[in-house]
Amino acid sequence: MKHLLLVSLLLLFSVGLSAQDAEEEIPEGWRRGAGIGLDLTQLLQINPKQGAGQNRLGIGTAINGFAKYKRDRRTWDNTLLWQFGLQRLGAGVVAQGSDEKIPFQKNIDELRVGSKYGYQIREGGELYWSANFTFLSQLLPTYQFPDLYSGNFVSDWLDTGRSPLSKLFAPATTTFSIGIDYQPTPALSLFFSPISSKFIIVASDSIAARGVHGNQVSGEPNSVGIYPEYEKIDAQLGALAQAKYETRFLTDDRATFSSSLGLYTNYLRNPKNVDVDWQNGLAFAFTENLHLSLFVNLFYDDDIRVQITDYNAPNGTAGLGRRISVTQQLLITYARTF
Repeated sequence: MKHLLLVSLLLLFSVGLSAQDAEEEIPEGWRRGAGIGLDLTQLLQINPKQGAGQNRLGIGTAINGFAKYKRDRRTWDNTLLWQFGLQRLGAGVVAQGSDEKIPFQKNIDELRVGSKYGYQIREGGELYWSANFTFLSQLLPTYQFPDLYSGNFVSDWLDTGRSPLSKLFAPATTTFSIGIDYQPTPALSLFFSPISSKFIIVASDSIAARGVHGNQVSGEPNSVGIYPEYEKIDAQLGALAQAKYETRFLTDDRATFSSSLGLYTNYLRNPKNVDVDWQNGLAFAFTENLHLSLFVNLFYDDDIRVQITDYNAPNGTAGLGRRISVTQQLLITYARTF
């Protein structure tokens, strides 16, 4: 974890130096834009040769939008990103004697919303009083059936009546911070808040009782890992540092790179363990609106137990623990600014 923080700080330093050359002036009023990306894979085999593989059908998408406002000494930046993907491997039924067809599995489902309002401390200056809000959750529920068929699914396709592992607002993570935003150029923003609130919300009793999403639980769990006592909201107070950078390069600005790094420490519990949320995007424009886009996210929250990747274990995971979570998605994107 310490090595990751060191790399993050080195990145911020290098970004700050490179941003000094970006002097493009932002026009006043509203600027809005949106992009939708599509990832489609399909493979059909009928009477395949031995060892030739199996059928595959997958679809993924990323919807990315922004609305930014600037007028006199006021700025207001709003962003939204939803990444989603499904796939089905194989064909037929899940087991001999079963009537259940092989279902679609969830690859990714992540919803992010951000909003930051700033007021320039001195006219023409680089410092802003700022209020910052973030929201992280998912749109569709996730079900697991480890005793029947491995994977993550968007519905209870076996009609077992069991509770989902997660769904919208269960969990959700929100932060609200007040601090100072340093903007030496339109390309770079460095925000720091010494007083920042963070809430991990699990708005479902059955999901909160699992104790896997960062909410506090107590007592001895039963045979299936359900705790008798639990909290549905974990309220935290701490400090937040956030850096955002965006630049264009190559001929005619055909390539765009953006990076957003958030570092949070909780004063009330283990303040030395810093939460990290690092989002990166790289896009290459084939035409004005058609882009090849790459998203990469590194995430670590000291309160959240993630699935530990182990390629020698069934379904590629071996229990839960504190780990850096890495997500990568490559898409063909249609984007438009208006």
